[in-house]
Amino acid sequence: MLNRFLHPKSHEFTHYLVLAFFVIGIACSKALMSIGIFLGLLNLILEGKFNEYWKSLKYSKSFWLISGLFFLHAIALFWTSNLTEGLDDLRMKTTLVTVPLIVFSKPDFVAQKRRSLLILLILVVSLISLINVFAYFQVFGHREYLDMRQLSLFGSHIRFSLLVAFSIGVSLFYYVESRKKYFLIVIIFLVFYTIFSQVFSGLVALLIVLMSLGLFYLKNKRLKLLGYATIFIVFFSVSAIVVYILQPVETKELAVNINQLAEEWNKKSKLNFNGRDKKEQPLYSTIIRYLHSKDLSADSIGFSKLSEKDIREIENGTADVHEKTPGFIGKLNEVRFQLHQTNDPNGSTIRQRIEFWKTGLEIIQENWLLGVGTGDIKFAFQKKYQENNSKLLPQNRLEAHNTFLTFFITFGIIGLLYFLYFLYSGVFQLYASNNIIGLLFLLIMISSFMTEDTLETQMGITIFSFLFSVLSIRQLNLHA
Repeated sequence: MLNRFLHPKSHEFTHYLVLAFFVIGIACSKALMSIGIFLGLLNLILEGKFNEYWKSLKYSKSFWLISGLFFLHAIALFWTSNLTEGLDDLRMKTTLVTVPLIVFSKPDFVAQKRRSLLILLILVVSLISLINVFAYFQVFGHREYLDMRQLSLFGSHIRFSLLVAFSIGVSLFYYVESRKKYFLIVIIFLVFYTIFSQVFSGLVALLIVLMSLGLFYLKNKRLKLLGYATIFIVFFSVSAIVVYILQPVETKELAVNINQLAEEWNKKSKLNFNGRDKKEQPLYSTIIRYLHSKDLSADSIGFSKLSEKDIREIENGTADVHEKTPGFIGKLNEVRFQLHQTNDPNGSTIRQRIEFWKTGLEIIQENWLLGVGTGDIKFAFQKKYQENNSKLLPQNRLEAHNTFLTFFITFGIIGLLYFLYFLYSGVFQLYASNNIIGLLFLLIMISSFMTEDTLETQMGITIFSFLFSVLSIRQLNLHA
């Protein structure tokens, strides 16, 4: 029985099963990701072809580049002041080595299975998107949604939106190549999901996908018209979004009576009028904005016209009825207000990020050469927030939310330069090999690095390390 288990076909099946676990895991299950790492390493050990593994790894520039990110974290332990946090962070970052090790050890096999893995990813992402939509409309379950960020049931709405955008790109690539109608159905549904989910990072990623594919198709005489049309759609969409966001929010000249509002509110809700709503925004401000968005005066007369549903929306942090508009109009209305009206960063994703970035830049000025070291970034931010008497509430005093800043703060200028070289090398290699799908993924990830600490969560690290590894393997004259 042992000999049967150790048969080469058994190892191939197990390796493919591991890759499938990663595909499903990055979309919805941390447990499957962990099982995949354990089973993948065990399978390589039992197979025992260490010389072949080493030959594959030795000549893989991409493997050594991504592994270098892990070793950067290991080296920076030498000047951290919080070794416990540093070791815990390093434990999480081992994924930057283990997952690429599993993938790059058998490059020919992965290249042969890449298309089926990508189609599996499209299927999984589509299924989860469908489940999310059905749950939101109460087809099953009775979950209460404070806002659209809770639409994603199986993990971060931002991480999932990136996978949705990538799946759209892969589906579009395969549809143009094969004209299979089911790819078109997937594209239409996932574009709808991106718009419906109101995740700004997802919209940006989708626009990057369309622009990149448009430029790629310009090189093909047969598809040049499609390329121009795609680029025009992206240009028009971006222009319309920018113009809309930059328009000042009109302030309605309606009555405001704080005393009457406070009295009426306390009769209807357990939340303190002078406290904060469930999004950590000043509650009284949310009430006034909500009333004015419905063309109601902010006094006892206007308040009396609110329904129980309106009260719940205000408690949940909805400050404008237009925020509940399906699709991106609601999200754009929220962004416009954050840019033009609010001075309180709490509850405002844009204003909070500005505070994160300003604080991060101050930390960099004091630690620009070597950074604060692995494990010290949380402490460095909390210390700086305290020194600056930050307006952010304690629960909102987070880290950089920008991967480039995070690398600069943690490792100094040397670490940032290595990270930039890693990204440049990856983009150049994928472009030179005409690997459009790999290039789409890396560009999507770079866009997420601008506003998120993508490589500071287990899910983000695994998504990046797995898909980068699979897509970086040379295509061996196979279709992507």
